[in-house]
Amino acid sequence: MLVPGGVPMRTIPLRDLQTKGASILEGRMDLTLVEGSKTSFFLIPVQKGFEQFQASLLSRAFAKSMLLQSQIHAKATGLADMTMDEITAEVREVRKARAARKAK
Repeated sequence: MLVPGGVPMRTIPLRDLQTKGASILEGRMDLTLVEGSKTSFFLIPVQKGFEQFQASLLSRAFAKSMLLQSQIHAKATGLADMTMDEITAEVREVRKARAARKAK
């Protein structure tokens, strides 16, 4: 995997980070942490003076990742095939149940 600028990102097992701690970083922060054969985390450097900007970029990336996970879940469970009428009916039922709980 390459990071901006074409520099290869170093990959280390998540277990190594857990057992060896920060010493595994060797001064680098652009790491991909893997668990088994699956990428689990990206560790990226925070540039001094750009913390807020980088936090907003990371927040957007996280939101996109969560959306993708939600879409994958919806496809796997069949929820992605629901019609608008089915969605509207389900929302109506949830709201009715919530109103009934509040009324008690």
